[in-house]
Amino acid sequence: MMKHTKSLNANEILELIFVYLTEITSLREHDDIIIVLANMGRALTSADRCTVWIVNDDKKTIWTKVAHGMDAVELPMDSGIVGHSITTGEKIIIDDVYQDERFNSEIDKKTGYTTKSMMVIPMSDSRGKIIGAFQVINHKGESDIFEKRDMKRLMLASTYAAESIVSATLAQEIEDTQKEVVFTMGAIGESRSKETGNHVKRVAEYSKILALAYGLSEEKAELLKQASPMHDIGKIAIPDAILNKPGKFTNSEFEIMKRHAELGHSMIKNSDRPLLQAASIVAYEHHERWDGKGYPQGLKAETIHIYGRITAIADVFDALGSDRVYKKAWNDMEIFNLFKEEKGKQFDPELVDIFFENLNKIIEVREEFKDNYIEDENQKKSSKNSIKILGAHGTKAKGHGTSAFELNETNVIDAGNLLNPLEEKSANIENIWLTHSHLDHISDIAYILDNYFDIREKTLNIIGLPETIQAIKKHFFNDLIWPDFSKIALQNSDKMVVEYVELELGVENIIGKGESIEAFKTDHTVPSCGYIYKKNKRAVIITADTCSLATLIDKVNNDKEIKSMVLECSFSSDMEKLAKKSKHLTPKLLFKELKKLKRDDINLYINHLKPNYLEKIKEEISQYRGDWKPIILNDSDIINF
Repeated sequence: MMKHTKSLNANEILELIFVYLTEITSLREHDDIIIVLANMGRALTSADRCTVWIVNDDKKTIWTKVAHGMDAVELPMDSGIVGHSITTGEKIIIDDVYQDERFNSEIDKKTGYTTKSMMVIPMSDSRGKIIGAFQVINHKGESDIFEKRDMKRLMLASTYAAESIVSATLAQEIEDTQKEVVFTMGAIGESRSKETGNHVKRVAEYSKILALAYGLSEEKAELLKQASPMHDIGKIAIPDAILNKPGKFTNSEFEIMKRHAELGHSMIKNSDRPLLQAASIVAYEHHERWDGKGYPQGLKAETIHIYGRITAIADVFDALGSDRVYKKAWNDMEIFNLFKEEKGKQFDPELVDIFFENLNKIIEVREEFKDNYIEDENQKKSSKNSIKILGAHGTKAKGHGTSAFELNETNVIDAGNLLNPLEEKSANIENIWLTHSHLDHISDIAYILDNYFDIREKTLNIIGLPETIQAIKKHFFNDLIWPDFSKIALQNSDKMVVEYVELELGVENIIGKGESIEAFKTDHTVPSCGYIYKKNKRAVIITADTCSLATLIDKVNNDKEIKSMVLECSFSSDMEKLAKKSKHLTPKLLFKELKKLKRDDINLYINHLKPNYLEKIKEEISQYRGDWKPIILNDSDIINF
């Protein structure tokens, strides 16, 4: 029995893709190839059915090229969810299509099939023109819904489908698409470590320049160029906590990190395709050193494949010259000096000479492919007006942090999840603006002080309502539950580690150039407040825990600078009695409250979902949202306002 893709590891996903690639290469008929592509899309996403829709030549209708379990169907261009995806270019995931007004139920009526969950991705040709859509229906996993990871995998399949549809003569298209998948998989490995899609492009171009100058044939140099994006593919199997650690690795962490070379090699070593054979060599040997002190095999000098030696120089040059999560970019002179020092040690001495001889070409490539950071599906790119969600959930669970919002380097709202996302950067926090005294909003104050006491340079101001401050002093930092840091001096100062500051509602506090924060009253089981954070005359309003939006709605109706709202929604609607008793909101209660709002230009973000009820709450949000298009927040998301 085939495993659901949710349970497949990176190696198995790659294996699944290349099984279908092998089948495609044996086919010549256009329709047969499309069927295999649809099968791949269905397998990649654990869908019950997969359909390829094509835009007709008249641009007025769309029709199915492949539809599992049904005959071909022709519909108006703008019909239903697929039509919406094609006409707008939007990628769509829907948990229950019958709750979506765009859904065209006529096909279900004709076939007797019941559609529930759906995912649609538009397909574009090489010029960016939308030529159809890739659609999967009814996820067969335990949750019965598609996730963003399914979308990423379907995007791989849609690449093949689009290229296949453009031309019935597929030989060249398939070869090009295989190269694109290699590049895409390489880019996925880089994006998990917060690096850039252009990193793999630059390394590929540098590698070809060096290969040709070394004397390799055009064919072999091009093969290396196409294979080199896979040099760090093994990173997709390295834990995020290690991959994205901003500081220096411990010895054990470095040993785990080093495994990416062997892991990448093992993923693709069994392929008989020249492109993937080359990629397996690059993945395995690009961290070997000329002096034999590299890893994973400790190869020396010319026992290292020329592909590994070339990629090592290309990768190191680009990595040193780029900002990474753990370092700032080096300047060119620092990089050039390192290459001269490591000539005959880390790097092939002949290739170092070739690098400098071709430096102008290499710099031209770097300029052509300047960094454009890849935007993760789960994390939007930040703008001048943005806040980062450090913790988005209503209680702690594995992979879920509790409430915390980063406004800037020195100011955060709440402290439920500071230590893991910020680590040493938490020592720079000067002001924690608390909404109330519950543990899931204050817990990490203790841990960031304990872990980074010795590097703190300034007093940490704990700011909140008088009742909140009193509760923390009496029940938390009381020398019984935790040390009272308001009586402990900083390491290199007479000032205390912590100072308590009681805030006033309705008072605007300046926290930076063009930045301010103002508290307003909210309704919870303990005295509580929300905040309006303003920057450059735009604002976001955050309630934290509450059972009423009355004050917030009044603020939003009367302050046009407020552009976004972050509202809590802790329980599913069948737990309304508990929600009301604990003074929280359910989807039903939330959207009932929002009917009082007189504005329709506000972005709605929802947080504080309890992890155990996550999927149910999401379903109900979709059910009750009406005309709202809410975004459910996750840890590390960014809100632009």
